Formats: sequence, C-alpha cells, structure tokens
Amino acid sequence: MSTASGSGSAGNPGAGNVAIQALEAFALRGQTATAADIDHVMRSLATHESWWVPVEYARQTWGQSAFDHTIPFPDRGPLAMLNVFTDPDAATLGEASVSGEYGGPIPGVTLMQYLDPGLSSLFVNPGSPREHQWYIEAGGFMIAAGWATAIAVERALAQWGNGPVPSRDLLAHRYLPEIDGVVAVCFTASDRTAEFVASLPLDARPLAEIVPVEGPGLFEIVRNMGAAGLVINAGSDDQTALTNEDITDIVGARR
Repeated sequence: MSTASGSGSAGNPGAGNVAIQALEAFALRGQTATAADIDHVMRSLATHESWWVPVEYARQTWGQSAFDHTIPFPDRGPLAMLNVFTDPDAATLGEASVSGEYGGPIPGVTLMQYLDPGLSSLFVNPGSPREHQWYIEAGGFMIAAGWATAIAVERALAQWGNGPVPSRDLLAHRYLPEIDGVVAVCFTASDRTAEFVASLPLDARPLAEIVPVEGPGLFEIVRNMGAAGLVINAGSDDQTALTNEDITDIVGARR
C-alpha cells in the first residue's frame, strides 16, 4: 500500500480516462443532451476502472480494506453524501469536500453496484471543473446498480468460451426483454435497447414493447415459453446467443 501521486497528462486530465471523456462530451452538448447521452455517461462511469473512494466506506459496504494506493485526508466525521473521484488529481482538487483516507483504484462495477441507499447522493469529482462532475441522488442508485450489473454481464459473456455459462452474472442483472417468436431477445442496458429498436423498420418500432425483468424471472419465462434460445444485446457488437440448454443450466443454477 502506498500514497498515490497525480496521474494523467499535465493539462489534459481526461487522457485515457473514459469517465472524464464522457463527462466532457456531455457538458459540450449543453441543453441538447439526450437520454442516449446520459446512457453514454452512465456506461462510462461503470466501465471506468480507477475510482477513488473513502476507505472506511469500502470496508463497510463491500468488505474491502486493502488498496493498492491510498490518499490521506483529514477526518471530518461521517458525511451524508458519497464523494468519489475519477483520479488522484481530482481527489486533490476535492480535498475540502472529503473526510478520511481514500483508496484506489476501484472498478466502476464495484462502486456503482454497492451504493448504500442510506446515503443522500453520489457526487463525482467535487472541487473539479463543472464539466468533470456528475451527481446521482439516492433515488437513482438502483439505476446505477443496473449499469454495473450490465457491464458485468457483458464482460462475462465476452470472456465466455466453451466452459459453463456464467450463470451468476446473468442471474444478477435486470434485463430489458423483447420476447416474441421462437427466439427471445433481451438487452443489458437502455443504450443497447435503443440500438436494436433503431434498426427495426419504422412501422415496426412502435410494436417493440420493452419491460424490465430481473434475471431469474427472465430465464424462467424464456424456458417456459419453449424458445429455442435467447439473444442478448441483439444487433450490437457484443451480441451473444444462449441455447435452450444454456438457459436450462442457468435456471438450474439458482436452485
């Protein structure tokens, strides 16, 4: 364990930092930002691998007490808001807003999946320029967790070879299914859903009814309807097909 120093290129804190790049792009859109732009930010926050978080919060929330690097800050007592940082330089700028030692790097999947609902909000990069900040109220923590499990599912499927289907990750996520015909399709996140709907003929788009379903319920539905398989993120670069046998294995894994 060591004390961290600044990272990134001088004068260019966004170099190689997917979270900062997404936040800067969102800020440039201003009043023209769309739901797709917000989706891009949320996906980028979840895929960012180098978050800095309060050490005590990580210990209490997901049981982590050891970190590759730590940054010491004065202990000002517990805070209702969770302040986190995309890099050590941002943490230095936000020193007045934090309390206690910070540790990192932490994957975005971990940070966003385990947000404590007892907190008032999550604040990204307090003290940084406005275009490097993001704010999520406690009511949005479930959405953030959904992005975390979406990334976990997508990564598990990308690494899946000829071994057992990654049942644990698949069952932990809430999907956006479009179930019709002999092959069902579903999506890990709203941006993947939008890509698929946009690929449909204009007259078919209003017929795509999308309803969120938790992982266990989704696979039970697909198995019970006798579908030949399930396509996850149909039409996207990370499209993955599960066979009827895969679905049976997944359903069996939760029993």
